[in-house]
Amino acid sequence: MKIFFKLFISVVVILCISLSTFGYFLIINSFQNTVQREVSQTLEQFELIKFSIKSNVSTLETRNEIVLTNVIKNAINVNIYTNLIGIYSSNKEKITSSFPENLEIIENLEKVQTSCIVYEIKKNGDKYILITSGYLKEDKEPIYLIIGKDITKIITEYEQMKKTYMFIYYFIAQISIIIVLILTLLIITPIKKVNDLAKKIADGDYKSRIKITSNDELGELGKSFNSMTEAIEKSFEQIKQNSVQKEEFVANFAHELKTPLTSIIGYSDMICSKNLKQEQAKEAAQYILNEGMRLESLSQKLMNLIMLNCQKFVFEKLSVTQIFQDITQTIKPMLDKNNIILNSKIEERDILVEYDLFKTLILNIIDNSRKANATKIFITGKRILENYEIIISDNGCGIPENDLNRITEAFFIVDKSRAQKQYSAGIGLALAEKIVKLHKGTLKFESELEKGTKVIITL
Repeated sequence: MKIFFKLFISVVVILCISLSTFGYFLIINSFQNTVQREVSQTLEQFELIKFSIKSNVSTLETRNEIVLTNVIKNAINVNIYTNLIGIYSSNKEKITSSFPENLEIIENLEKVQTSCIVYEIKKNGDKYILITSGYLKEDKEPIYLIIGKDITKIITEYEQMKKTYMFIYYFIAQISIIIVLILTLLIITPIKKVNDLAKKIADGDYKSRIKITSNDELGELGKSFNSMTEAIEKSFEQIKQNSVQKEEFVANFAHELKTPLTSIIGYSDMICSKNLKQEQAKEAAQYILNEGMRLESLSQKLMNLIMLNCQKFVFEKLSVTQIFQDITQTIKPMLDKNNIILNSKIEERDILVEYDLFKTLILNIIDNSRKANATKIFITGKRILENYEIIISDNGCGIPENDLNRITEAFFIVDKSRAQKQYSAGIGLALAEKIVKLHKGTLKFESELEKGTKVIITL
């Protein structure tokens, strides 16, 4: 059974039970209170009539029907509240009575004891009579006194009250069912929307969203579901992008291997199968050497990239000026060979780094500047609150704006012709980005074609 029917039926059943229970106890309580008042009044009248009859009968010498009838008439005249009176002898034989002949009242006398008064409601035709019976004790001969009161009006009002309440009950029940139906639909509709959206997501539609129309718990559910859908969409796009990147990585890796291997195989075959002159053999060997060096560079960088994901590193506080002095000494031969001028302005501070990784990071960025035909490289380091910022800028050829967000992808190369000449496989900046992430820092690039590139590292 669907939740709509469960909720609707449950509320309707609870409402009907509540209304019927409330009405039952209300009507029964009202009727019982009214009857109880009548009984109390009847008992008072019984005592008055009993006293009147007792005082008159005790002075009588004889007790025949005529005499007792006169006594009863006098009692009725005194107590007009009750007009049905009967007197019975101790052996339950009628002495006199104003009760209808078809009304069985002898059985009431069976319940009377000498010390109690009993009452009972009996129906006579279309009338209801409250009969009160008691024992009238005397020295001569004890007698039974029975008085009756017509309470048909009370019973009629009770029946009418039940009919009126049943009408009100059905009317309220119908209105309530309509209201419950509307409220149930209002509650279920957002849940149904969530269910429909979940089906769409299962079918691959990550663009759909729930329209939020309220600020209650259901509205919050819709917001949470929309947030979840956005997160799923982003995750899916990320997975999709990662899949594409992996495919590109494999394709680029295969290409990077194929190109030098083709050259190596070709020139090797040429040396083996042909009688080459010394200069031709030397030239072929030089090609083989160059492509071999390219493969060595590629394998080294790939090894470093893989090792970063599975190796644990120890970080320590080191002087930033001392680190850059060591780096400058390492790259000086390369800078001199390529006629590159290096200027640095480093503000002293201890930074938390893994020395070898940090040195690799800086060397890769400077090497990229060299490959971009830079003639000047500027390095600055300064404190910014709790962070330390390192900026490496050059006057090289720069990077197109459209390529800036992809330069840290493995095997992505901006200028492939230049990269091939310099044994570049496009792994250096991918390695740099991983190193910065291991240091819990950020890496940012700014570049303009023919003007140079700026790399900002924040630790």
